[in-house]
Amino acid sequence: MEDKDTQLANIAMDIIRVANILERLGGKYAHEADLNSVQQYMILALLDSKPNLSMGDLHQNTLVTKQAITGVVDRLKKGGYLEIYKDSKDRRITRVILTEKGKVALQTTRPKRISGNRDAFSILSEEEIPQLSGIFSKLILHLKHIENIGTGEDIIHD
Repeated sequence: MEDKDTQLANIAMDIIRVANILERLGGKYAHEADLNSVQQYMILALLDSKPNLSMGDLHQNTLVTKQAITGVVDRLKKGGYLEIYKDSKDRRITRVILTEKGKVALQTTRPKRISGNRDAFSILSEEEIPQLSGIFSKLILHLKHIENIGTGEDIIHD
């Protein structure tokens, strides 16, 4: 039997492997909607569910670096998938909204995303799906806390 440290290292590696596989699978669906990456899809989906987010909100909700978010948003803007504007109450805040083209891209990927997710997680029972979701939510919140210790950044709870 493996010791706890070996088990934890293996879990971390397995999470990275799962993320890499899901990114490759999701990338196929994203490309069918003329998007370049899963990150582009993730930003469009986030803006669809939570319209009018700021760049900081996107950073907090995707856990992608601020620099990477800026690059992805710029490419999506150039592609006509979203628009950016300055907040009317605070000009330091840049807000992001979906365009009609962005909404169409999401609609294009939706059927494949749904069937792809169902296929990917079909090995889990109905009881295991909410358990896994809860475990990942708990782990993400904890890791964000560890990452932000000493940085002064607030942790946003969804």
